[in-house]
This record gives sequence, C-alpha cells and structure tokens, in this order.
Amino acid sequence: MSRSTVFVPVFGAILVSCLSGVASADPASPDRSGVADAVLRCRTIAGDAARLKCFDAAAGALNGAIAARQVVVVDRARVEAERRARFGERRRAADLPTLQDADGNRLDTLTGKLAQAARTGDGNWSFTLADGSRWLQTDGQAFAVAPRSGETVVVKRAALGSYKLTVGRQPGVRVRRRS
Repeated sequence: MSRSTVFVPVFGAILVSCLSGVASADPASPDRSGVADAVLRCRTIAGDAARLKCFDAAAGALNGAIAARQVVVVDRARVEAERRARFGERRRAADLPTLQDADGNRLDTLTGKLAQAARTGDGNWSFTLADGSRWLQTDGQAFAVAPRSGETVVVKRAALGSYKLTVGRQPGVRVRRRS
C-alpha cells in the first residue's frame, strides 16, 4: 500500500452520506482527501442542475482515485475487524497503516476465547485464539492451572512494544504474536 493511500471512514454509500448530511460540513477537513472534499463541496450548490453536474464530476474523480488506489474507502466495521486481526503483529510501520477508531484511539486490548493451548519444547505455552491468532509465551512464567479451551483470554499492550496475555483469572504472561 503506498504512502499516499488515505483511509476514509464512511458509514454508508458516499453519495447517500453526502446527500443525507451524515458527512462533515467542513469542506476543508485535513482528515479527508481532496477528491472527498470535492464531493462534499457539491452539497453547497443551490441549483439542482449545477449541483448534479458537480456531483457527477466529483463522483467520477473519486471513482478514478479509488481505481488508482490513491484513496481507499472502508467502513467502520472493516477497520475494526482489520485492527483486531493485526493486533500484535510485528511489521514495519510503513507496511501497516495506522488504523484507529473514530475517536482516534488505537486498539490496546484484545479479548477472545481460547481455542487451544499447548506447551512448547522450552516449557512455555503456545495459544491459539478462536479468531485464529496465535501467541507464544516468552517469559517462562508458570500457570497455577493449565489453560483450557473456551476460557476468556485478554491480550493487552504492555511496555516497550510487548504484550501480556491473561487466561481466566490467572496472572498475565508475556507473549508475542506468531501469526
């Protein structure tokens, strides 16, 4: 994905959003692309024919920008799903766009169900969550009770880019994402 890619959260079809007034009224918001601003500026035109002509031109430009991958339009549910799927992955910052919620918050906690837990050769644990993400214990800390499938798992962002995984009510262990 190129650095010029812009993520534009949209909660319905762009034209529907623009016509219904859901989109921001500020035509020069720094959080949007110029082609999205052009669509929103059309809303201010009083004459029906001129407004429709403006919308047709702006929609054509937006479609071209989407086709050229200069603008990517995604809905909130897809952004949230992508944030959860990528939580804990080790990637270079340039490879991974910053996906935040509508309030600008990053994902710091992931909650799920334990699908499988197994001991590794070095005595640590390997965890597979119901969403398919796999985590590997890195600190050697022992569990009082072996983790069981179906238990609630919470993975939290910790200091210096590390993560802590808690199974049930047991103390957390340090982990890293495997896949």
